[in-house]
Amino acid sequence: MADHLRLPGLITLPTKRVNVQYDPKAAPRDRGHHATTLRGVLAGLESARAFPILDEDGALDPEEEWEVGELVIRFTGAQPFDNTAFKSLGLVPLAITDDKRYFALTDADARLALARLVGRYADPSDDLDEVANSLQKELAKIDGIDLYGQRDRLAPDLIAPDGDAVIDVDVALWPTSLERQNDARRGRERVQRLVEFIEAAAPGDPRVQVLAADDRDPDRLLIHARVDAVTLDALASHHLVERIRGPLHVLVTRQDLEALVLPADTLLPEGAAIGVIDDLVIETHPWLAGVVVEQRSFPDESTLGEPTRHGTQVAGVAAWGDVSALLDPGFDGQPHPLYVARIAQANDDFDAQVYGNPSDQFTAALDWLASHGIRVVVLALGESYADNGALTSDLSATIDEKAREHRMVIVTSAGNFHVSNAEELATYPSFLRADEAKVSAPGTAALSLTTTAIAANDAVDRRTSPHAVAVAPAGAHAPYARTGPVPSSKAAGRQKPEVAANGGNWAIDRATGNIVTDAAELAVTTLIPPINGRLFGSATGTSLSAPWVAHEVAKIATRYPDAGPNLLRALTALSGGYRPRPGDRAPSFHSSAYGVPDASDVLESDGNRVFFTFEGSMTTNSHVVLELPIPEVFARGASTREIRVALAFDPPVRRSRKDYIAGRMEFAFIQRESLEDIRAAYAKQPTKVERDADTALELNKRLGGRQLIPSKTTFYSDTLMRRAFFSRNLGWDADDEDYFLVITHEHSRWTPAQKKSYTEQEFAIAVEICDHGRLNLDLYAEALARLQHRAGARAGGAR
Repeated sequence: MADHLRLPGLITLPTKRVNVQYDPKAAPRDRGHHATTLRGVLAGLESARAFPILDEDGALDPEEEWEVGELVIRFTGAQPFDNTAFKSLGLVPLAITDDKRYFALTDADARLALARLVGRYADPSDDLDEVANSLQKELAKIDGIDLYGQRDRLAPDLIAPDGDAVIDVDVALWPTSLERQNDARRGRERVQRLVEFIEAAAPGDPRVQVLAADDRDPDRLLIHARVDAVTLDALASHHLVERIRGPLHVLVTRQDLEALVLPADTLLPEGAAIGVIDDLVIETHPWLAGVVVEQRSFPDESTLGEPTRHGTQVAGVAAWGDVSALLDPGFDGQPHPLYVARIAQANDDFDAQVYGNPSDQFTAALDWLASHGIRVVVLALGESYADNGALTSDLSATIDEKAREHRMVIVTSAGNFHVSNAEELATYPSFLRADEAKVSAPGTAALSLTTTAIAANDAVDRRTSPHAVAVAPAGAHAPYARTGPVPSSKAAGRQKPEVAANGGNWAIDRATGNIVTDAAELAVTTLIPPINGRLFGSATGTSLSAPWVAHEVAKIATRYPDAGPNLLRALTALSGGYRPRPGDRAPSFHSSAYGVPDASDVLESDGNRVFFTFEGSMTTNSHVVLELPIPEVFARGASTREIRVALAFDPPVRRSRKDYIAGRMEFAFIQRESLEDIRAAYAKQPTKVERDADTALELNKRLGGRQLIPSKTTFYSDTLMRRAFFSRNLGWDADDEDYFLVITHEHSRWTPAQKKSYTEQEFAIAVEICDHGRLNLDLYAEALARLQHRAGARAGGAR
């Protein structure tokens, strides 16, 4: 057993970009037909008085009254929209999302100008040379126009208050970052306007009030308010509101286990500490005594109400991993130390619910954990519905920003999907293909390690449940767990959840038709607050999968204490058991991109299995090369061999951009080519952005790259990717000396000012080579010798 081999420094490749601009002629439309379509769309919106009725000369119809007001208009495009083009018409850009939708705030003058522009576009006799070229292009892209209304603004799980009741809500405002970069003043003005709107909505009811307002970040403007039904209805129609949601909550089932098993010796926590952001953890629990190093509440203990079991359940799994192992009298192991940030309390149903503004509590908790040097954090709280709003949730954006700022691996939950009855559950897994079953926030965070649940067991105890049948087969996706990929118009989507772990299974009682969610033999064994002499319970949910994954990440962090968050994520991806094969068809949903992590698989390099790692940074919008010291013996013969490569990086994010992440990375595995040939080819290699804009441009096919699976395009929106080649006969020549990874970074289509502030990108690479057929090989010694030889040759100026 040995440490992984560190790869030497990067080799920078020259970059000569092809300057290609979007040309509407590349995808021509029938202008007359398209103009008719656009006019029909606007006519359909006239009933809502969103757009004016114009006469043949483009003037307002004098017989028609037109309601004047500010509205949010949503454009759906065949191609991504230009951020600045519509500004000349007076439209205020709010967001451009991944699926080519453009959201703009409009007043009466702006909508009138747009209606007239469409009219001119529709008139073949009109000389469009007078219209700005950029506007011609934008009109050609439009597939649809509609209003962003009440249904769009209300989160799916939000229940309006009955009668004169009031509820607490989080009101997310449209960001101002797209309109003007870092425009904090305008963001503050919008928040203040909405605060005044809420305060004036119900002057006779002192319960209706603004509880908190956050205007610090123009990309994440938020108001936490208590509202009645009338105020909620008014907010759902307000042009400054992007989304209204209820408080975060977690649904888990509970069943106590009666076994009273105590630790045989004093607990001695060891290894990398894990941060837990959840509800109160009972530190006096015999299996947690001395394990919780420090616990702090946010905002403070006196403010939070009654706790639930959830925090203790999550903490137990984070510290111990498989809690059921503790029931074995012969168990011999020690937990990871924990730092606990309590941000939740019991709601009326005694489920854990985040107190106040979740983004504020996430921020405060992560800042506090960072002050203690915590590198691995589990946050198993989240929304109860899919994150499929107009913008990526502000909760996910908070996780991304803090993960990058504090260099943390934050493990999040994919969320639980509510199944209403046994009849629907009996259709498993088809209902998990629905858009409503996709990942919830903050599991959509680009930099988090998102975890879903699998059902580890399917054997029902017939003594207690004689008529019950497990829903999911052992090892399959849990019947309540949300699925991926994250919704996106691109074929790849975002490959969330990345990983999975046991979250427990459900059953259907054939005699009663009831759903059984708390069968101890199907659920996850957990620690619970001691009650009536009981220390153990059972529960199901993705809330229990996330701490299990955090436990595995902490094992890797213990073995490699100097590893940064990108390398920890890359090694975790390599530790997952799922291995796609050539010809695998992409499922309509997936349980996880990389399977169930097993840290023991990536802790050591040994004879027939070697890991190479690299951590560093590269200039954005460029190519670099890593040389791989693959031994000659690995390429010789006809044994079953495998190569897997994982890459992780942490770009900045911005909610209002169509490209949520500021940059993308990819890699290619090249052999049988010299470094000089690679330099020459990549000097004129077009970027993906350029290839998308001009389909005539192609990559240089002459390079002898291996066809790793999945394809590079599968990970177009990801910050963590794993690809592999698996074959009995790799077709390599033992005389080959050169093996390279060519790593490419490309800016997203952000503004020049944003690109200027983003000039370096940190990343990590982890490569595994394994010969499954020849266990007696000493690949490690051969690879180390090759690595040392290359280092000596470079030092001597040979290459």
